[in-house]
Amino acid sequence: MSAGKATARAAPIALIAGSVLLSLAVLELGGRLLTLGPQSLQHWPNLARQMMNDGDSDGDGDGGCSYLHDATLGWSLRPNCASSGFNVGSDGFRRPPAQSQSPAAEPPVLATGSSFTVGIEVADEETWPAYLQDFSGRKVVNAGVSGYSLDQTVLQTERLAPQVKPLVIVVGFTPGDIWRTELSVAYSREKPAFAVTGDRLELSNVPIPRRSRPALPVAARWLGWSSLAHEVVERLGIRDGWYYDETRATPPGTGDTISCLLMPRLAALGVPVVVLAQYGRGYWGADAQYKARAIGATRKVLDCAEKAGLLAVDLAPPLEDAIKARGLPALFHSEHHSAEGNRVVSDLILQELDRRKLLPPATARAEGPDARLLLPVRGASAPAHP
Repeated sequence: MSAGKATARAAPIALIAGSVLLSLAVLELGGRLLTLGPQSLQHWPNLARQMMNDGDSDGDGDGGCSYLHDATLGWSLRPNCASSGFNVGSDGFRRPPAQSQSPAAEPPVLATGSSFTVGIEVADEETWPAYLQDFSGRKVVNAGVSGYSLDQTVLQTERLAPQVKPLVIVVGFTPGDIWRTELSVAYSREKPAFAVTGDRLELSNVPIPRRSRPALPVAARWLGWSSLAHEVVERLGIRDGWYYDETRATPPGTGDTISCLLMPRLAALGVPVVVLAQYGRGYWGADAQYKARAIGATRKVLDCAEKAGLLAVDLAPPLEDAIKARGLPALFHSEHHSAEGNRVVSDLILQELDRRKLLPPATARAEGPDARLLLPVRGASAPAHP
């Protein structure tokens, strides 16, 4: 092939490559401006690293709102976190909003769980525990921690119950929280892990050693600075292998068995416990196979909760009705509930607490959503806790 022909062939290839690179650069700059603001054009940190920062790193941030190492649970919220929309008090719980700091009835309601409890994607005053406090007139302690599997949530609830001395406990979980009980490393962080021996659970991987920071997968090390890559990852839901790695402790499918065997531990706390099944936006758009798997795991855990004497509440039926009436975007952000979605959730929880007569009448109550939803109750004939 002559040099002239090679040059003629290379020219359009170079033109196409240049056009692609220019388009990607424009998309990257536009995405940064829209999602991260003008300051993002001057500061280009690794976004994957920011999401995975646990505050124990050497030079990876100021640790202000990062996670804190916990030898029993793996990680916890860092006390006295302060940011524009997410704040944690000196007690390590998400801070109630200013308008909710008027005297509220005690003893409190203790809310535990993962990201749906702590309220990812909404401001302090827009979480369902914050709305529950506003609607009920009773103090609600938001002890949710993003990323917790159901085993971590149960261990944390056991730790906090004697400390908080709650009137009622609401334990939230999602299908993903059940499945992550099968892991000893989740989100690249070590966590406690239970093994099933007969009908017993054996706790392993504790105390959890401190390490400087969770390792990033190779893809995130190279492309983590890109807001465009970050948006693609979020839209496609491919965080595993991008932001973090996972290590399995038990075979696939054992998560619901582990979760079931944890339910008697909640019953042993001697406090009325509501076990609350929640679902992310991804669930509502998933195929039939995924939904069947999620509902199967959730129903098994709720059945075990009822058998242990707990109050089992499945939010899938009333949320399906709410989605049909209002549309998915009204109740969800990218994955978690919007402020309106959390208002609906808190109202449904309050209906159940009232129905069970678990909350003494408060002197004053704020109104919940205008269109109240009736909550289909599992095990309606079961006696209420004393």
